[in-house]
Amino acid sequence: MTKKTVLSAVAVAGLAVAALLTFAAGRSAYAGVLGITLDPPTATNDVGTDHTVTATVGGAPPGATGVAFTVTSGPNTGATFTCSANVDCTTDGSNQVSGTYTGDGGEGQDTIEACIQLIGVQAPPCATATKDWVQPTPTPTPTPSPTPSPTPTQAAPAAELPATGTQPPAGSGLPWLLAGIAGLGALAAGGGLVLRRRAR
Repeated sequence: MTKKTVLSAVAVAGLAVAALLTFAAGRSAYAGVLGITLDPPTATNDVGTDHTVTATVGGAPPGATGVAFTVTSGPNTGATFTCSANVDCTTDGSNQVSGTYTGDGGEGQDTIEACIQLIGVQAPPCATATKDWVQPTPTPTPTPSPTPSPTPTQAAPAAELPATGTQPPAGSGLPWLLAGIAGLGALAAGGGLVLRRRAR
């Protein structure tokens, strides 16, 4: 091997090492600025409804970053998420992606984790949020309005008959008295009545 060939091989190897170091440094620096947040950080839902969290990624080009959503603990551990707007769970033009799952595991608190999925990043950043699941508030049964009681019909007062055996009104015997006196006078005039004078 000539001296020139050796120098060329060393130069190529040096360039390769430099490129590798630059890539590693760049990857480390790139990984250092990556970040992710979840919104809402906490919420309360009725059991059996859907819950959606939105991940926002920082430090990565839009649309090139995948996000993995997982329920790590709680009544819905291991639930399946549906992503939007991109169904493959990659970020959109605003570096956001949403994950939705159904809380049909009963009451309790879920811990939701969203992690960046990026090739070459060994320990991707993650963010967590919590979701409290409660039983729906029962709808109160309306109380029926009471039926008003009918107003009782008042019977007409019975007709009163005149009382019997009452005393005749004052002065009602006067005609009989006069008739009796007139009769006595008639007897005296006709001689039918003899008046005897007591002897002394």
